[in-house]
Amino acid sequence: MKFFCLFIFLSLQTPLMVIGDRRLIESTCKATPSYSLCLSTLLSNPKSSSGDVSDLGLIMVGATKVKATQAIQHIKTLYRVHPELRHSLNECSQVYMAVVKADVPSAVQALDGGQPKFAEDGMADTAVEAQACERSFSGRGQKSPLTQMNKDIENVANVARAIIRMLL
Repeated sequence: MKFFCLFIFLSLQTPLMVIGDRRLIESTCKATPSYSLCLSTLLSNPKSSSGDVSDLGLIMVGATKVKATQAIQHIKTLYRVHPELRHSLNECSQVYMAVVKADVPSAVQALDGGQPKFAEDGMADTAVEAQACERSFSGRGQKSPLTQMNKDIENVANVARAIIRMLL
């Protein structure tokens, strides 16, 4: 009988925890510049259901890294297809390597170390890097083949930054 009562108790608690976690995600995302992007990104990661705001920030920082890594891979393909864009592509490759090798790791370290201000700085820098990539084309009178990727990276970084700001 004790086992049955414990089972019933735990069964009733699990849905409440999931609802509570969903509410944290939703309320957090409402305070960002893109509710839908935030919600879809966080809900696609199983760790979000058991995390606090800091964990949600880490998930968004990780999503930023994924997007920047995808951009780097796409740039490698573009070198072959558009050799005339080599200079702009080089600049973009450099800025996204900085995102992956410096901005994201420093943001993760700062969040893990309880210093969200430095994490916010890393995500602010990531958004600036995406803009710099886009300007590298327009500054040469070229049409950017990375416009959508740059916007996506900037948007994810700004959502991450907004979440991190909640920790300040």
